[in-house]
Amino acid sequence: MAIIGTIRKHSALVTILIGVALVGFLFMGNSKLGCNNKNTLFAKIGSEKISKIDFDKKVEEQVAAYKQQSKKDNLTSAENFQIMTSTWDQMLKEQIMQKEYVELGLAIDHEKATKASISPEELYDLMMGKRENLHPFIVQNFADPNTGAVDVQKIQSIVQNFDNMKDEEKQQWKRLEQGIKDDRINTKYNSLITQGYYMPKAFLQREADEASKVAKLLSIGVKYETISDSVIKVVDADFQKFYDEHKNEYKQENARDLDYVVFEVLPSNDDLKKIAEDVQRIYSDYQKIATNDIDNFMKLNSDAPYDSNFYKKGGLPVKLDSILFASPVGTIIPPFVENNTYSIARLVQIQDRPDSVKISQLLIAYKDAPNPMQNITRTKDQAKKTIDSLFALVKLDTKNFAGIAQLKSDYPSAKKDGGLIGWVGDGDANYKFFFDSTFNSKIGDVKIVQSSMGYHILFVSDIKELQKKLKVAIIKHDIKPSSETFNQYLAKASEFAGTNRTADQFNKTIKDKGLNKRSAQFVKEMDYTIPGLESARDIIRWAFDEKTEKGMISEQVFDENGKYVVASLVEKRDKGVATLEQVKSYIEPLVKREKKAEQLINKVKTASSTTKDIYLLAQKLYTKVDTVDQLTFAVTNYPKYGPEPELIGTIFTLKNNVLSDPIKGKMAIYQVLLSGITAPATPTSVDMVKMQLLGTFRSRVYGNPNYRQESEVFKAIKDITDITDNRINYY
Repeated sequence: MAIIGTIRKHSALVTILIGVALVGFLFMGNSKLGCNNKNTLFAKIGSEKISKIDFDKKVEEQVAAYKQQSKKDNLTSAENFQIMTSTWDQMLKEQIMQKEYVELGLAIDHEKATKASISPEELYDLMMGKRENLHPFIVQNFADPNTGAVDVQKIQSIVQNFDNMKDEEKQQWKRLEQGIKDDRINTKYNSLITQGYYMPKAFLQREADEASKVAKLLSIGVKYETISDSVIKVVDADFQKFYDEHKNEYKQENARDLDYVVFEVLPSNDDLKKIAEDVQRIYSDYQKIATNDIDNFMKLNSDAPYDSNFYKKGGLPVKLDSILFASPVGTIIPPFVENNTYSIARLVQIQDRPDSVKISQLLIAYKDAPNPMQNITRTKDQAKKTIDSLFALVKLDTKNFAGIAQLKSDYPSAKKDGGLIGWVGDGDANYKFFFDSTFNSKIGDVKIVQSSMGYHILFVSDIKELQKKLKVAIIKHDIKPSSETFNQYLAKASEFAGTNRTADQFNKTIKDKGLNKRSAQFVKEMDYTIPGLESARDIIRWAFDEKTEKGMISEQVFDENGKYVVASLVEKRDKGVATLEQVKSYIEPLVKREKKAEQLINKVKTASSTTKDIYLLAQKLYTKVDTVDQLTFAVTNYPKYGPEPELIGTIFTLKNNVLSDPIKGKMAIYQVLLSGITAPATPTSVDMVKMQLLGTFRSRVYGNPNYRQESEVFKAIKDITDITDNRINYY
């Protein structure tokens, strides 16, 4: 943390980036599906081997950061998997780019590439220098939204108290610092590339001249659609010829195509009857219990936790809002169904409460508190005596509360903000303790309360207008299948899997029984979902297992979040150029278009051999003449037809007043009579062309994370890097 010393020397710096999104990712927790052989290579990037233990450690760090940022105690399996995936992507980029940085002298040492990339002085400038030099992460998190000024004092306070910060906060700070370093060195690398872009003036002038050209012409087009696909016969040789000429257009990643049947488990009539009976019993019992037993009753009988917040009018579900706001305490709404769930609502309490309270606090902590602050040595008795004396002082003149808090409060930010918490909303989970302690106070009130940190003096400086609010205990009872019903569906799915062992049997049974077959194409080995299934990892791993061959039907029935699935492997796509068979169905329309083009070219040639008059030619070909007065070289769409870049390029090479030979386009066969090519009164600016070309080049270098557009520089380096990724054996 050399930067800490440098910043202190300058007497300022940056605070913890609580929301810094340098984390963006990932993991499947402790889920270790598949291979656990310690001798199996987990991953390798270039010459660097990645162990499962090291990878898990990085993932766990990201999980912890994500939980803190999102204020979640538990993550879904999808969130964990996404974090794992993003961690891998980040590690991949770091490992690949480290070598580049070192070779270019941007980093001093391979092992310390991301730690010694920029000097402490440069980092200080990015975090605490002139406004125009500040890193975007700093501006984003420390700038006043109204003025844009960075809160230097807040940053300085955090840095000066770094040693007293919690470990969690220190880790956040380190991530912020490292994130700025990583981004800075990446920016330098990309700048080296973009600054190396150069186009000679002569070339720029030619580009500007070409972009300024405007063609005037007459044309005819005989569309391919004038010939029906049904009359075009293609043979294997036609497919092979087209494939050989275009095969490099069909590069693919390692992927699989799947067909699958989903047996979605739905409650039976017996289930629905039993659920209705259970709900009626709960409703009957709910009417008899005392108010102080509601919490325990809900824990035993509700599928959703007790929401003890108070709601103003309009805050409750529509079905309950108008009824309960006109009802007395104790009113119970009978069971009703909404979103596949039974609900029973009971009005527990009515209060006049503000929407928010403006609060300040003064904290006196003690060492034996349940959640003690660091470096606090006073005992609980000492803390109580201190808070009592301060309370008496505050009561004398609340106008001095901020000054007293700055001098005496143990809360870290009090020295700057005078203990101001600000407006705390009713129902705000982060400040529930403070709101509940003050909502029934009057403006100007001060009071002592005790928390897990110590004793607080709370000062209420303002209160929003009171309004009627309700606390409603809503029991939720999900309408879901019984275990017996699940077993019945499992048996049905197992029978289907056991009796349909070939692709032909699989498809025939689906058709005969009217089942719904779903398909997923180009499934990647680290995908998490397929259409209709929010979680499909077991199916995907089966599809990529080396023992699973094309045409196989899964022997096991996959249980994907309560849906039973039987899958068929339709196609195995290996990385590289797709085979002719794999692309045959996609290229068939293009192959037929080639055959149509041959016929139409001959037809146009025959017609034009008898006349060069474009209007007579149009009559012979049963088409019409199109007049194009302003066709610019830079466009790709040809008027009335669509994308025709080859046609447009050809037009600007033609001789004036000479009927062209037939030109094969994407939509039709054309003949063109060029009247002339002119330049507009205001030609295209050379500087504008230069700016556009450089902008295009920069976008290729930098990529666009907002659109998941990867940097082409990184992609090119990644493509030539030897990468072994065996994560599918574990996740």
